[in-house]
Amino acid sequence: MNRLLSSFPKDYPQLSTQNFVSWHDVDFKGHLSLPAMFNFTQETAWKHAEEIGLGFEKLGKQNLAWVLFGIRIKVMNQWPTWQDRFTIETQPKGISGMFANRDYRMLNAQNELIAIGSSNWVIIEIDSRRPQRLDHHFSHLRFVDGSVNLIERLKLKEEFPHLLSAHKVKSSDIDLYGHVNNAKYISWLSDLYTPDQLANHPLDEILINFVQETRFGEEIEIYSDRLENSGKVKYKMQRKSDYRTILLAEIDWN
Repeated sequence: MNRLLSSFPKDYPQLSTQNFVSWHDVDFKGHLSLPAMFNFTQETAWKHAEEIGLGFEKLGKQNLAWVLFGIRIKVMNQWPTWQDRFTIETQPKGISGMFANRDYRMLNAQNELIAIGSSNWVIIEIDSRRPQRLDHHFSHLRFVDGSVNLIERLKLKEEFPHLLSAHKVKSSDIDLYGHVNNAKYISWLSDLYTPDQLANHPLDEILINFVQETRFGEEIEIYSDRLENSGKVKYKMQRKSDYRTILLAEIDWN
């Protein structure tokens, strides 16, 4: 992740978005909420995909769609507060295996680094939901030779003895593709803890693997390897009907 501390190289396509923290974007402390930050990063990624000709409309005509597999965000400075403005810079970093890699840098109004992040995406065929070989469709995505994937694959072999919560997927959780919006999972993780717990142990770094899609009406159980949000905690979300893992996460709490 250290490579993201400095500005992105200018010889690769990139996009910067100017963002404003509205009332509905803040948490109980008045800071930009983590789910809102995920929404801002995803919106920036979508805008850039459209700009470079790989957006929703073009892919839809080929019966294809982008799906987020993994994301990692490291907090570097105080999170923006209500009515603050901040910048998100994003840059695709080529293909590694099945994944298209994309990096982020988030800066406050004083041009100080707020957070750094990376994500990887797959292309699926909409009807079958099967992943596609990216280099068969978009060979020009290889912007970087030997692209490095900064999203680790989390291990399902870990022990998750603590059932923290269960959630039934509601209409408000569903996005345009008919599955749970990625930022909703972040809300579910945040809701595991009280405001006091989150205030005493704020987020330092988060890593998420989105393993399977989740749909309306499904019941999801959330397990962890520790009860408290202190230090590094690992999480597993599991579909109750078939015990399939849908998400793995690792969060470092301060």
